[in-house]
Amino acid sequence: MRVRLAVTVGLCCFALACGGGPPDGFTTTEWMTIQGMSPLPALPKDTTNKYADNDMAAQFGHTMFFETGYSGPIVVADDGTNGGLGAAGDTGKVGCVSCHQPAYSFADDRSKPNNVGLGVKYTTRNPPSLLNVGFYQWFTWAGRLDTAWCQGANAPETATDAAGNRCGVAHLIYSKYKDQYNAIFDDKLPDSLDPMATDAARFPAACKPKAAGAADGPWEMMAAADQTAIMRIMTNLGKSFAAYERKLISQNAPFDKYVAGDTTAINASAKRGLKLFIGEAFCVQCHTGPFFSDQKFHVMGVPQTGPNVPATDTGRYDDLPKCLANPYNSTSQFSDDTAAGHMKLDGLMQQMSDEGAFRTKDLRGVAGTAPYEHDGALATLADVVDFYAMGGGTTTYTKDEKLKPLNLTDMDKADLVSFLESLSGDPPAMPWGAAP
Repeated sequence: MRVRLAVTVGLCCFALACGGGPPDGFTTTEWMTIQGMSPLPALPKDTTNKYADNDMAAQFGHTMFFETGYSGPIVVADDGTNGGLGAAGDTGKVGCVSCHQPAYSFADDRSKPNNVGLGVKYTTRNPPSLLNVGFYQWFTWAGRLDTAWCQGANAPETATDAAGNRCGVAHLIYSKYKDQYNAIFDDKLPDSLDPMATDAARFPAACKPKAAGAADGPWEMMAAADQTAIMRIMTNLGKSFAAYERKLISQNAPFDKYVAGDTTAINASAKRGLKLFIGEAFCVQCHTGPFFSDQKFHVMGVPQTGPNVPATDTGRYDDLPKCLANPYNSTSQFSDDTAAGHMKLDGLMQQMSDEGAFRTKDLRGVAGTAPYEHDGALATLADVVDFYAMGGGTTTYTKDEKLKPLNLTDMDKADLVSFLESLSGDPPAMPWGAAP
């Protein structure tokens, strides 16, 4: 049976390539557009991270992705459960995996009733899936971070997520993973992280930059060279997270099989939805290419509604300045290619049109990552299609001119949902798709 199927698919592919014409009534122009949407290509290089494709770094990142020992005290959610992570005051309970769960396409199924993520306390946005995250050019919903490793270096200290501190992270790595870390990274862990070292006082048990207006704390009292050493550890941790996340590839979706020549891989509804997607529904204007994202930022008028969602979120308008000021960005001393960093970041200016703008989400695996949008305001794919069919939402910001009401029937909308469901592929290869 397997041989017969392979021969059938191969003949079908051959027929299409040799002038048999596009399948299912698609025009030649439409089929050329569709062929540009599959297969998923190789990952782009990240020259700012010398460890991006280092398997040992990926293995360390895999381990640390599931590590929770560095996290700060939990603040119990309003319902008293904190999503099952622990009780108020518990430490060492939260890690990357808490909001990016492998069984839920590396998104957060606990955001369903809350709209936003839940780490030690509620975050301000809906945790996105990490499937195929290595293709993104900007990170977080509004591009607050310019590389995956910059995101990873910052994440352990984020007040709403793990609420850890950089000295705590360094001490945990030294006590549990010293040999593994030192075997990977050029900068070795300082021996003074050993609590029995004669100069152990150089690295206090806990430290992080003080809040604005606060008195100097342990971080400010450290020598500059020791601060840099700790930041280098956070950088290497971030680069290992990024190396691991580059392994979270999902491809070979029914849609990919269809484009490759298996005309039975998607049903008639999904085929009609595909025709709408690249045609009358105009989805392909922003969800373009095999990654289904133009990598740009758009104002769509998504309402700031739902449990625990902040009343306002200006998106890119606030996040770009934070990116440019981040001490771990790709122009910093911690980047392995500052020239590439400057090419990306130099000259970027905050524009008024950025207010309320959020990054175009990729669509691969989208059927398994509800709720949708940056604040989880849309519960189902049907809701998403309805929202865009109406031309987006009402907003005081300048909405993207591409968004216009569409004359879609109920059947059209159902067909679009069917197509979106056809974009879910294989889970990441083992061992990367599960706990180490």
